[in-house]
Amino acid sequence: MIRFTKKFYFWKVQDTWFVYQYRFSHAFTLAQFSFVKKHEHTPRFCVKDISHTVELSLEPGMESIIAGFRNTVKQEVRKAEQEQVTCSFREDTDRFIEFFNDFAALKKLYPAKKDMIRSMGAHFQTSFAEIDGEMLVAHSYLVDPELGICRLFQSASRRLDERFDRKLIGRANKLLTAKDIQHFKEKGFKLMDFGGYAENTSDKGLQGINDFKLSFGGHKAECINYYTWPYAVLRKLSLLLDRRYR
Repeated sequence: MIRFTKKFYFWKVQDTWFVYQYRFSHAFTLAQFSFVKKHEHTPRFCVKDISHTVELSLEPGMESIIAGFRNTVKQEVRKAEQEQVTCSFREDTDRFIEFFNDFAALKKLYPAKKDMIRSMGAHFQTSFAEIDGEMLVAHSYLVDPELGICRLFQSASRRLDERFDRKLIGRANKLLTAKDIQHFKEKGFKLMDFGGYAENTSDKGLQGINDFKLSFGGHKAECINYYTWPYAVLRKLSLLLDRRYR
């Protein structure tokens, strides 16, 4: 189970990932339970919401997992390696936040918040793809070793920077994703969650992201989420007023 506090406009919201636990205080507080895989209690005083994601089982052998990648993915991964793109998993929260926030400003996304990320502790992990010392792509994950789940939390790249070849960035992103899969497999995780799937979208960009996630052999899956009544009301208002909360 992962639990942290995030800021929602002027309020603080407690977000719990993968596990639902009931407390009477939930009738009066701002809280949510995200991507629930385990119910410790019957849900009460909350609103259920279904979202979607792409999941990949990490239980088969690595050769079987790679065999499930599309041929284009395998080809681009090999090419990125030949181009000397290097990937690493390391604890470098400050560098990740700086890189992600530069990308977020261009995409008009909410920036990463250091306080929230630090509250996640060891559950927050980062990976990077670089070439000649230049960072190309960065991923962050929230991981639950007890349940064996790792879920993509944030992703950023240089693809909007005209100084860099967009095709190279795309190959680096595929290589980093493949290395992420291998890393979590070796660490004993059972399930890789690609961090969402835009259901029934007509947005070409989101369709491309959906296709990217599916290209590694995973499948679309439903996610169960619960919002306490007070938070459900505020969240509904935010969806009407601010596209970044959608």
